[in-house]
Amino acid sequence: MVGQLQAILGSRPLREPSPLQTDQQRPEVALARKRVFPAGSILFEPGGRTCVLYFISGWSVSRRILTNGTRIVIDFILRGDMVWTLSSEMTQETIQALSDVTAYEFAVPTGGAGPDLPQKAQQTFLHETLKRQVRMTERLANIARRDALERTGHLLLELSLRAGKPDRPGFDGFDCPLTQSDIGDAVGLSTVHINRVLKEMRLKGLLSFRNGIVEFLDRRRLAELVDFDSGYLGTNSA
Repeated sequence: MVGQLQAILGSRPLREPSPLQTDQQRPEVALARKRVFPAGSILFEPGGRTCVLYFISGWSVSRRILTNGTRIVIDFILRGDMVWTLSSEMTQETIQALSDVTAYEFAVPTGGAGPDLPQKAQQTFLHETLKRQVRMTERLANIARRDALERTGHLLLELSLRAGKPDRPGFDGFDCPLTQSDIGDAVGLSTVHINRVLKEMRLKGLLSFRNGIVEFLDRRRLAELVDFDSGYLGTNSA
C-alpha cells in the first residue's frame, strides 16, 4: 500500500503531518495521514464537512439507508481501492469498515471537477473512478437480468478477483468478512433467500461459504453458469 501511494505521489513525500503544523501550513496532498478504523466503525457518513481521499487497506462497505429503513449496499471497498468523500456526500453513501481498515487520507480542495492532485495522482484518481463506474454498471445488470443464484455467484466471483490470490497453496477461495445480510443487500435478496442460494451452490458442488471463508469447489463451472467475464474488472483481474 505504501509503495502504491508513493508511486502515485512521485517525488512528494509520504509522511504524516506534524502536529505543530496548522491546516494552512500543510501543503495540499503532499502529506498523507494514516488512520486506522476498527471493524464496524464509520469512515464517512453524509454531512461531513471535510473533503478527503482515502486509499484503503481492508474491507469496507458503501451503503445507503432508504426512508423506509431498507439498506442498500452500493459497493464493497477492498484493499487498494479509493474513496472520495465528496462523491459519497453527493450520493448520500455511508462508508463502514467490515474488517480492521488502514486508510491513507489526503485532504483535497472541493472546487473544480475533481481534486487538485499531481499528474500521476490525477491519472490514478480517474482510473479508480472509472473502475467503480464499471462495477456499478455490472452490478445493475446483475440485479436487473440475473436470477438469485446468478447474482450471488457473480458477486462472489468478482470479490474473489478483487481480493487477490490466496496465500494458501492449492486453495481456491478467499477470506470474506461479509455476512449473508451484506451479500443480500448487495444483490437485492433477503437474508433467508441468500441462505438458500448458498446452500444450493454448495449442494451443486459450486462453492462453499462457511466461517468467513469462500471456497470455490468448481470455479469454472460457476463462471459459466452465471456468465461471468472478468474483463470488466480491468487491472483487478490481473
